[in-house]
Parts: sequence; C-alpha cells; structure tokens
Amino acid sequence: MTTSVSGLDVLTNAQTTGKDSASSKTQLFDDMEAFLYLLTQQLKYQDPLDPMDTSEYTNQLVQYAQVEQSIQSNEYLETIVAQNVNAMATQAISYMDQTVQALSDYLPLQDGYAKFSYILGADAASCVVSIQDSKGNFVKSFTGVEQSAGRHELEWDGRDSNGNKLEDGAYVLVVTAVDSAGSSIEVQKTVFGKVTGVAYDGDVVAIGMGEVAVDMNSVLAVHDKSELTPPSADTGNDDAGNDDTGNDDTAESDPDEGDTQTQTV
Repeated sequence: MTTSVSGLDVLTNAQTTGKDSASSKTQLFDDMEAFLYLLTQQLKYQDPLDPMDTSEYTNQLVQYAQVEQSIQSNEYLETIVAQNVNAMATQAISYMDQTVQALSDYLPLQDGYAKFSYILGADAASCVVSIQDSKGNFVKSFTGVEQSAGRHELEWDGRDSNGNKLEDGAYVLVVTAVDSAGSSIEVQKTVFGKVTGVAYDGDVVAIGMGEVAVDMNSVLAVHDKSELTPPSADTGNDDAGNDDTGNDDTAESDPDEGDTQTQTV
C-alpha cells in the first residue's frame, strides 16, 4: 500500500499524463485540428456529382461535441474531489499527537515500543509473526501466537531476538498463516502509532506515525493515548496494585498484625 519514509508511495504524484482533464483537453485540441483538416480535405476533394452526406458530416460534429462535454464534466468532478481532499487535509490536522490504528504492513517503533494486531480470516494450523528491519533482516519472531480466526493484538518492546534494543523507526510486519491443508489464509494487519505529522500532496492526505506514513483512508480508529503505554509501565502499575491488595488482605485477616507492621515500619 507504500522513499525516505516507509509507506510514502501514498504521496506519489497522481497527476500522470493523460489522467487529468487538462491533458485530455490538450489532446482534444490536437485531435480537433486534425479533424478539421480532414473535414476540409473531404469537402475540398468530394465528388461534385456525389457530395458527402450531410447527415454523416453532422454526426461527426456531434460526436466531437459530446467528447468536449464529457471533458467539461470531468473538470467539475475534479474540482469537487479536490475540495473534498482539502477538507480531509484540514480534518487530518486534528489527528496530531493522537494515537491511531491503521491498516499497514509497516510498524512504527516509537519510544522503544510498538503495538499491532493481525486478523486471520480462518482458523490456522500454523501462524508465524515476525518483524523485519529496513534492510529486510528478520529481527524478531513471536512464538505461541494465537491461531484462531479473528483479531489478535501483540506488543513489542523494541528488542530483537537477542535482547538488543533497536532504534525507533519503521519496521515491516510479516504474518504468514496456513490451514491444515497447507493453503494460505488471508491476513490483515493493523498498527498503532502516535501521529507526528500530516502530509498533503494535492491528491492524497497521509498520516505520519514517526517514520511510517499511511493514507488517511487507512485509519480505522483513534484511541486514547494510554493505548500505547509500554508494557513496563503497565507491569509496574499491576505490581503496585498487587502489593497494595496483599497488604489490605493481611490487614483484614489480622488487624493486630497489621498494626504491629505499621509500628515496626
């Protein structure tokens, strides 16, 4: 779907020759000159005893007029599309500093943490989830992943298979799944990321998540910032909560002992 920033083919120039109405109109004018030349030559060299049928002459002019009207309609449609894209670009600014979830094969590693999901179209007999760096090297493989049909989330602490901390950036998410017969299963991938930029090339609006960019139309949801809270922070909170619970249970089962502990501390 995606050269300095992964996914930036969403920003490639869509105004290729012959695609827009301006180039079509230029071609029409060139054809018109050729058409008029041929028409005058027909009139010039027609047989006076058997002149060109006027209905055929009229039909040629009508066909040309229809083409011209079609191009005019395309111009109006292009104007409407451009206005809609401009509105999307304005809307995209509101995504800044927000956490979004988008369809993408590129995974943004931000602040040493990444989160993504994969959606299996059917139950898999085997499923492999891996991450590649920008050079195509596999840096991380996940074991014991879910193989049932549906959506499954995974988190990555930014470390490779050897435990080395990797730099923030764009990585490639690779998920392969096969059924019991060895046939491939359809897999969709979504990534989470903090929006750090918005780009607009006059044709496409792109959302930047660190070094990963996706078409705005690929954004599926906007989440609370806590959605990208690193596991270490979650673990710390859970541990603290467990400790507190432990202390509370002790106090309830033996109030005197709780008092003694308080006095000792």
